[in-house]
Amino acid sequence: MHGAYESYCNSNKHRTMKLSILSLSLLLLAKLSASAAVDLGSSTSHTPYDSYMAPVKQVFSSLHGSAPSMDRVDALMRQGRGFRYAHTDPYNPAPPQQTASRKVGDCKDKALWLCDQLQDPSARFVIGKMKRGSSISHAWVMWQHEGRWWILDCTMNAAPIAADSVGNNDYVPLYSFSKGAEYRHSGITGSVASVASKSKAPVAAN
Repeated sequence: MHGAYESYCNSNKHRTMKLSILSLSLLLLAKLSASAAVDLGSSTSHTPYDSYMAPVKQVFSSLHGSAPSMDRVDALMRQGRGFRYAHTDPYNPAPPQQTASRKVGDCKDKALWLCDQLQDPSARFVIGKMKRGSSISHAWVMWQHEGRWWILDCTMNAAPIAADSVGNNDYVPLYSFSKGAEYRHSGITGSVASVASKSKAPVAAN
């Protein structure tokens, strides 16, 4: 009788342990699912922001360097984060030289300055939403290092953020621009024709 009871207890312990392991696995899976896959978008021939992207295209046309080191990017992030924030033109990014000399700019100014400093043709200038559903657009840089994509947002952060560690509702790209290419992303909702209307969506106003 005693042996049967002990066997029953051991069986319950094993069952409890299996359930605990299963629960832990499901929790880990849920956390991994909460992290958004990196949305690199699909190539497009037109975006609603094209008429404001002349400074971006000019900078990207001059990018001929190789991928910088992570240490270099860390230093640039700290430098850009130290620039004072000021929102001036709601649509056109300031030339990088102006942002550097004044040490001031908004998110699109800082993002374009950072692209110029990186000198990496694979980098992307991104327009999107820092939080899904936000009424304000935001700009940042997507940069690839050793096969992994990083979010470089020196308006809000002093260090790179691994893009695959960000949740689905954060840093939602709408459109991005690289050297000789434009991309449309899955974050676009509603009528894309109104995305860049002056009454609703300045280019990365904050």
